[in-house]
Amino acid sequence: MTFFEQQDVARRNTLVLVALFALAVIGVVIAMDAFIVSIFVVVEIVDMPEDADYRLIDVIRSVPAPVYLWGAIVTFALIIVESIRRTFKLRAGGEAIAGAFGARRIAPDTGDPLERRLLNVVEEMAIASGVRVPAAYVLDKELGINAFAAGFNVSNSVIAVTRGMLEKLNRDELQGVIGHEFSHILNGDMSLNIRMMGVLAGIVFIGSLGLYIIRAAFEAENIGEFIAIFTAGVIVCLIGFTGLFFARLIKASVSREREFLADSSSVQFTRNPDGIAGALDQIRAAKHSARIHHRYAEEVSHMFFGQSVDVWFSALFATHPPINERIRRVNPGFQPKRYRKERPAQAAETAPAGLPAAAAGFVAVVGRQPLPHRLGDRGRHALARQSRQLSRQAVRLFVLYIEAHALCAALLPFCSAILLPLPT
Repeated sequence: MTFFEQQDVARRNTLVLVALFALAVIGVVIAMDAFIVSIFVVVEIVDMPEDADYRLIDVIRSVPAPVYLWGAIVTFALIIVESIRRTFKLRAGGEAIAGAFGARRIAPDTGDPLERRLLNVVEEMAIASGVRVPAAYVLDKELGINAFAAGFNVSNSVIAVTRGMLEKLNRDELQGVIGHEFSHILNGDMSLNIRMMGVLAGIVFIGSLGLYIIRAAFEAENIGEFIAIFTAGVIVCLIGFTGLFFARLIKASVSREREFLADSSSVQFTRNPDGIAGALDQIRAAKHSARIHHRYAEEVSHMFFGQSVDVWFSALFATHPPINERIRRVNPGFQPKRYRKERPAQAAETAPAGLPAAAAGFVAVVGRQPLPHRLGDRGRHALARQSRQLSRQAVRLFVLYIEAHALCAALLPFCSAILLPLPT
């Protein structure tokens, strides 16, 4: 499967999962509506005379339509209002999010060779993806290999990497990671995640409302009132947090699909599957892995390149697919032992400080491993075929030049006889 086909699959899966996410929200609204109707039915039955002859189905049918309507409207309105409030809170630009993590913006004239290399790679990936060049940040205290793109849209997006990533990845691997982050920017993954987090906050509000009702039950004046209020609070909690469970489950699945999409897009931008596969392999082999030691790491774990925190029941709630699966999808023939043995160290590739972006990028390319080695077997065959074609074209041009030169030499005497005046 080509990386374009992988992108199509990831997009289709995302649409299905987003639809399921919407159904989970609708399920919460329906459950709350049914609970409100049940309260109405209980009140109706309590108000009936003790000797009244009634059937429960008849009582349910007698519930006025406005009760169903307003129950759904009120529940949906609570979720929407809280979602909007949370979304606006999360819409802070990428600069604010990077600042919350204590990230430092890299100056364009930085003298650090590793930071200069990062700026060059960011510019290259901006050109490859057709996206404006975002500001680059570094998390100096984080030793794990990780990065994230933040911002609600392209205009206020930033890219941040950890110090561990700068120091441990070579240029090809860094390029693969940055290409991955540019995919998140280009495909609108950041705004999608923020909207889904906003809806989750709305569902959490329903569960929190249930907790509030439970606390209110302890102020009841008698045991009967306590049982009624406490039971209502428990039911609302169950509805809210059950919906939250399934919504988070679906959101994690959406995040995993977007990671697959970003991985394949990285290959599209770099044309080098070994780059991102090698970066993932370095995370797998590193001591600190992709861990982020910050209080906000869990809240925005979906934004990072790798799994930044440990997750219970990772097969269900992990925001990132397993590393082995990610490597297999982008480069099925990847051989970790061979790659680790032959990969160049990042120190040999670091561009000297003080050079312009284009010149620094050229110096960095010179320090990389030979081009045929990076291309793989198929790439080497294609490169050799193109070289042979260029050689044949060069020979043809040279033959045409010789023939034209000989023709000019042969025609020169006749041209001279015609153009030059005859002696008198």
